Amino acid sequence: MAVSSIIMKKNIMARIMIIALIMAVLTGCTGCGEKKDVSDKEETTAPVTEEKSENVMMMQPDGIEPDNTMQNKELSLEDKISSMEIIYRFGDKTETLTGETISGWLTTLPDGSLSVNEAPAREYVSGLSSKYDTFGRKRSFTTHDGRSITVSGGDYGYWMDKASTRQELISQILTGESAELTPVYYGTADNYGENDIGNTYVEINIGDQHLWVYKNGEQVNESDFVSGGLFKGNGTPEGTYAITYKERDSTLVGEGYQSSVKYWMPFNGNIGLHDASWRDAFGGHIYYMKGSHGCINLPTQKAAEIYDQVEKGEAVVVYGSITKEDAIPSLTMEEKAAAAQKGYIPLTEDVSAYLFKQQGFDSETAAALAEAQLSGVNADTPQQTETPQDSVETTDQQPMPQEEE
Repeated sequence: MAVSSIIMKKNIMARIMIIALIMAVLTGCTGCGEKKDVSDKEETTAPVTEEKSENVMMMQPDGIEPDNTMQNKELSLEDKISSMEIIYRFGDKTETLTGETISGWLTTLPDGSLSVNEAPAREYVSGLSSKYDTFGRKRSFTTHDGRSITVSGGDYGYWMDKASTRQELISQILTGESAELTPVYYGTADNYGENDIGNTYVEINIGDQHLWVYKNGEQVNESDFVSGGLFKGNGTPEGTYAITYKERDSTLVGEGYQSSVKYWMPFNGNIGLHDASWRDAFGGHIYYMKGSHGCINLPTQKAAEIYDQVEKGEAVVVYGSITKEDAIPSLTMEEKAAAAQKGYIPLTEDVSAYLFKQQGFDSETAAALAEAQLSGVNADTPQQTETPQDSVETTDQQPMPQEEE
């Protein structure tokens, strides 16, 4: 029994020692963990020195300056304007309006708000207009046969709406934001530069009564035409214009006429290109006495082709007009007689003699009668009852509603 008691005591002591050892191990690990936590806590909560505090203040998310610096304060409108830029582009050229210049335009109102003085803004926009507008300027133009001519007149080209452009500029200035602006225009051209019509246009030679259509520098069509009546004072004006619009099946109405056309392409107010189905001839001298009211009359088939080839805004260059005095020498005697009887040209002795001969007088008698007529002497001869002019009119004249547009 004594031996058993001793063994039992030893076993109990061994268990106690094992348990104590385990507890010691566990206690040591827990201590290490707590020490580490304490160490971390001390690292994050250590007192901030003045130097470290300054460093913390300088560090802001995304590089934003600290609140107590001048850079972070909201800029005033005046400050924004002083650093802004406004850019205008004219083809490959630019005009930059700087904040330094704009700042000199500012005025502070009694309520403390800013206003833009319109006088310098107006002057600036007017300067842009004078420099880059091409409306109303003479143009150097190379004709179909390579001749270099100068064309004046017309309403084609860049034409700045200065008032609207100025107001847009002032509005942009008062936002304080830089921007690239485009002027407001009444009319534009194909491009900026000396050759603002580009390589797509209609070339109209009044003297030759012929036109050419160009696309991207290539001739795609040509045609004879009949333009405004020269002797009637309806000559087609020279100049550079633009196709205003295109319209099918139109009725053109004017004083004394009303004409239906299939292809209508106006370029100068109520003057334009169109078909003239009532005509059976085009070109030559027809326009001297039997011209249109100003339009370019075309054969129907040619009008149809050109209608499909031109677009709104394309340039129309009109040149080559001649005066009535220049036209008279090119008339035949028959044409001169007709024009004289219409009162388009003065009655000369040779024309008068021609008219008398048409009535059956011999050359000598006709010349005497003509001389007497022009000298104011009553020749006491029967007045001519019919002249070549009368026959020309009855042969070629069209009904008034369809004589031309």
